[in-house]
Amino acid sequence: MGLFVLTVLFLANANHEEDLSIMTETAVTLSENWTINDGNSIQQGESLPVKLNVVPGNTYEASIILPDVANKMNYLLLRSSMQDMVVYLDGNEIRRIEKPEKSGISSPLASIWVMLKLPPDFQGKTLKLVIKSDVAAFSGLINKVIIGEDSAVLYNLIKQEFGSFVIFLVLFSVGLISIVISIFAKIVTDNRFLYLGLLVTSTSVWILSEAKILQFFTGNRYIIGAISYLMVPLMGLFFCLYVKEAIFTETRHKQLMTIMAGLYLLLLISTILIQALGISEFIVTMNITLMVILLNVIVFSILLFIELVKNKNQNAKQFLKYVSLLAVSVIFEAIAFYTNSFDYTSTFIRIGSLIFFGLLLIDSYFYFKKNLESQKERDLYEMLAYKDILTGGYNRAAFERDFEILRNKEEWFRLVLLDLNELKYINDHYGHRSGDEAIKTLYTIMADIFTSVGMCYRIGGDEFAILMKNTDDAVVERRIQSFREVLKQAEKKLEYPLDVAIGKDVYNAATWSNTTKFYHHVDQQMYVDKLERKQMRKAKIMGTQ
Repeated sequence: MGLFVLTVLFLANANHEEDLSIMTETAVTLSENWTINDGNSIQQGESLPVKLNVVPGNTYEASIILPDVANKMNYLLLRSSMQDMVVYLDGNEIRRIEKPEKSGISSPLASIWVMLKLPPDFQGKTLKLVIKSDVAAFSGLINKVIIGEDSAVLYNLIKQEFGSFVIFLVLFSVGLISIVISIFAKIVTDNRFLYLGLLVTSTSVWILSEAKILQFFTGNRYIIGAISYLMVPLMGLFFCLYVKEAIFTETRHKQLMTIMAGLYLLLLISTILIQALGISEFIVTMNITLMVILLNVIVFSILLFIELVKNKNQNAKQFLKYVSLLAVSVIFEAIAFYTNSFDYTSTFIRIGSLIFFGLLLIDSYFYFKKNLESQKERDLYEMLAYKDILTGGYNRAAFERDFEILRNKEEWFRLVLLDLNELKYINDHYGHRSGDEAIKTLYTIMADIFTSVGMCYRIGGDEFAILMKNTDDAVVERRIQSFREVLKQAEKKLEYPLDVAIGKDVYNAATWSNTTKFYHHVDQQMYVDKLERKQMRKAKIMGTQ
């Protein structure tokens, strides 16, 4: 497969002269020759994006002379990172971007894309951005500006974030599959698939929001401004629950992870309420979230160390390797952030998350496969435990199991006991092979007649039973009559007699408090029927002599 990919890439590179793209480059990034005023000084010839040292709440400006481009390239794409922004063209205000004032539930700050159409003859005019942010992380930040056709501007944005969108789709799909498996796969004995699926799904949503393309799916300010911050405690919650199920073995370690999960849930609810009441913005309460994450990392690391050293936990050892890979991506992410490499923001963590979850899912697949094989083995043993070897039907153990189930769940049910008459005579005169044949023939006919209305069992050498929920006497009598008629037809083809004694009655919990007595009662009915049928056979023999 790797050789195939390399071959295709080589051939694609050898045929790169012709560009058959449907969307051609009709958008330009205005990244050079900006004049910037931070309130204290004016710098010319600056490049975007840039982060100035501006006190939160103070305004700063950036201006540029728009290039001489085609008239159709008359759209600007701006990025407001939790900022108020006023856009001027030759001193005339053409757009104002501010957080709306709203009574009642507070709207969150949001980082949004703004696309605006320029008036005619915009070429050569001065574009000025007046920006202000109360958030320290974004005060002084000036994002890049793109000019071009409306479709090309959007295409440029999608192209930049396409990789992140693919990662979102992959993780979201895999997360949903894991959740579905957890719901329908009864062979999984714990909730690891559910928690892993929820963790992967919430992470994929966080990646989508961090990819700065959430506005393609919704224009709701709350979702755009809140989803990233809400996913973080959710990810922590599901992470704790997952490691509790899949990694840790000691009860107290599991309990500590459950407590941490509860802490994340409390944090999530508190964060939502604090923002809705206008007490604090999501980005401010994120500091508390980071403290909880740090506490979680410390607790998790200690417990993981104990599991590794004390318990020799192989799952913990494997998980540590995966976490180490994720930690490397976090380190690269931090380096990109502190070196102002904003184009790489969240890139490393997305790739690291994809690898991390991929490894966890591979482990989960092998866990699922192992459980499936174990379940098949258990099913085989159970089948053998409840199967009668001679007839292939259910045995006495299965009868006693099902009898108890009916007794506990049903107020009424019917028990039919059957006994093959003259089995000893058949064995003595025609051989045990004929006796086995008689048993199998009787059971086959019994199953054909009664399986649609009940469950059939061979409970002893020549003893059989039927359990039925149907208590209609007329239905049962018709089945018994058909059963005896088919037995007579089969007997004609045999050299030995084929007859059966039957006892039956309906179990009622109010009448029969003792199941042993009820069983004995039906057995006695069968014994009476056996005597009657024996007398009938004797009378028949005497009549023929």
